[in-house]
Amino acid sequence: MLRKFALSSAAYSRYKLDRAVRHAALAGYSGIGIIADAPHGYPPSLTDADRKAVRSVLARQRLAVSNINAAPMTALRDELRPSWVESDRVLRQERIQHTLDAARLAKDLGAVTVSTLGGGEIEEEMDRPTAAAHFVAGLKRVACEIAKKNYPPVLIDPQEGLLIETLPQALEIADQFKPDAVGVNVNTGNFHRAGQDAAAAIRELRERVRHVHIEDVAADGSGAIVVPGTGQVDFAPVFAAVDEVGYTGWLTIDLAGADAHPDDAARQALEFLRQFDK
Repeated sequence: MLRKFALSSAAYSRYKLDRAVRHAALAGYSGIGIIADAPHGYPPSLTDADRKAVRSVLARQRLAVSNINAAPMTALRDELRPSWVESDRVLRQERIQHTLDAARLAKDLGAVTVSTLGGGEIEEEMDRPTAAAHFVAGLKRVACEIAKKNYPPVLIDPQEGLLIETLPQALEIADQFKPDAVGVNVNTGNFHRAGQDAAAAIRELRERVRHVHIEDVAADGSGAIVVPGTGQVDFAPVFAAVDEVGYTGWLTIDLAGADAHPDDAARQALEFLRQFDK
């Protein structure tokens, strides 16, 4: 059985979205993960006509959308800000609205999940309980709209250096919501950087695995993203765990910043990962 491999549009940060879709299809992928940011899928920049055009190119290339990544906001501010845990309420509202806009985009394009950053960096003058309260309050507003408008769930992506770094921390937040509203994104790169076992995380989540973000990490200790199979992440246990829990959903490959031409990196990654097809 062929697994459902998608390519994150982040690999083609210099291309417009329609070109990124075509290149992902040419590389052999069956899906594409879209970054909800410039130059690909920043929601305020996409009119209804633009969204129709995206659906058209996806149909022509026979690609589905695996996930909408709503973590970066460089079109408005930067990679991690505004976050869910800003002391400034206006900035927190910007993050909430961006997530809602990304959820609507996901529904428009047929994506089944939306991923978001693990809260954000905690300001020096803020304690963890306050930051966590801000995160939960923001997610509650998003979850309410998800229920009303039948949007896909938002998945928390744990990341070293943010409020949410580990799976237990993510579950402490996600367990306060219905699973069809808020869940956890399995990111092999972020788990590895934080010294966590991605395979063990998948086994713990079991039926709650909604999306797997495939990312390898450079062996030089820099934490940089590299082509899967060339870094430190051992993917065999990851796919064994995926099979053990019966997950058959999307696996989106992130090649952002990989030291290779995106076309070459995309083909190399897929060739390596196809060994794990069943």
